[in-house]
Amino acid sequence: MEFLTSIVDLDSIQVKSLSFNSAHKVTQIEALANTIIDLGGLVNVPVVEQVNVDNYELISGYLEYYAYIKACELNPSLPDRITVFISNTKNREAIRNQLEVLQVIEDTPQNLSQPTHINKSEVNLQIKNLESCINNKYKLVFAELERQKAEILSVIEGRLPQPIPPMDAFNRILEPEIALQIQRKLEFMGTSKARKIVAQLQEVSKRANHKPFQSFTEISETLKEKQKNRSVRLISEKNMLKFIDRWND
Repeated sequence: MEFLTSIVDLDSIQVKSLSFNSAHKVTQIEALANTIIDLGGLVNVPVVEQVNVDNYELISGYLEYYAYIKACELNPSLPDRITVFISNTKNREAIRNQLEVLQVIEDTPQNLSQPTHINKSEVNLQIKNLESCINNKYKLVFAELERQKAEILSVIEGRLPQPIPPMDAFNRILEPEIALQIQRKLEFMGTSKARKIVAQLQEVSKRANHKPFQSFTEISETLKEKQKNRSVRLISEKNMLKFIDRWND
């Protein structure tokens, strides 16, 4: 006989039986809920009986069911769907027989020291619940801090001035701040020459027919000065490469 699990919506499950009182099992429910959060699911799967296409009635696994609901309250990121065994016409009798056997085993009296053992277990569960509560709160706080940190860093990064490519800088030479940056990066050639290059770039950029530079070679060809009846580049290709390296530092 095939007996497979299914995943159903929590709100599709009805609880009609009065044999289980969740108010009397608060500690156990919370303890199991904490383990569900850690594991991300249930080991013991509740059993439901299909009422109609979209609805089911819980017939076994009440503790697990209420614990999963509690886990969802403590950690809203858990899915609002639960894994169950579904009792149908084919397996109903076999399921009922197994549940009856389990009930008999559960109801079998233990040794005389059981009340003391139960009390100790109850205390241990309460301690575990407290520890789990603290750990879960810490995880939630830490996750929120990490989220806020990432958000703040993203805002800061968005406000930081973005680096300007050197070609764009040359084409924005008329902006005082950029002109000063270019001059400083060119000062390895000498302060006077750096100023001369910036001044000539600004003069060229002010011309009515000037179009944005398309290459560094074009800039080198444009920036010239006369020396002994011949035109000499103000910045050689070698120095242009040095400037680009310094600009990116």
